Amino acid sequence: MKQSIRDLITGELSLEYFAKRFGEGWKVASIEWFRESSEAAEALPKVAQILSEQTALPYGLQIAESGIVQENPLEATVLLLILEQIIREKRIQEIANELNHQGYSTREGAPWGPTDVFNLLPRLIEAGPSLLKSTAWQQRRPAAQTIAPKAN
Repeated sequence: MKQSIRDLITGELSLEYFAKRFGEGWKVASIEWFRESSEAAEALPKVAQILSEQTALPYGLQIAESGIVQENPLEATVLLLILEQIIREKRIQEIANELNHQGYSTREGAPWGPTDVFNLLPRLIEAGPSLLKSTAWQQRRPAAQTIAPKAN
């Protein structure tokens, strides 16, 4: 029969405590940490800012003020537009021109160039499965599929 206990430790955790429990045949299943201070909640936006400055998040993602990684709607739209243009068999230069024509810019605020689009292709491959399942793609999909097949 499997037994479990839960200890609430209010003081310092010592090596003797672990030795005693191991000697009794217990194994550690989990350790839970909590903090009653509001400092942790106040620190989340600061942590999010530091993470976004120090970590290059994949294109299409952002860190929310809560510290959670979430989709960046503007960048996700750009990825969908690139995907749509690839399906339409547009060249990379044409895709960059279309992004600029529609008023989109890179993360740095610069106009799109063929190199910028090319550098996003690995990210597009990575994000592709979730993009293709998104409702945004389902709404765009009919427009992307109205392409006449190439004559052989």
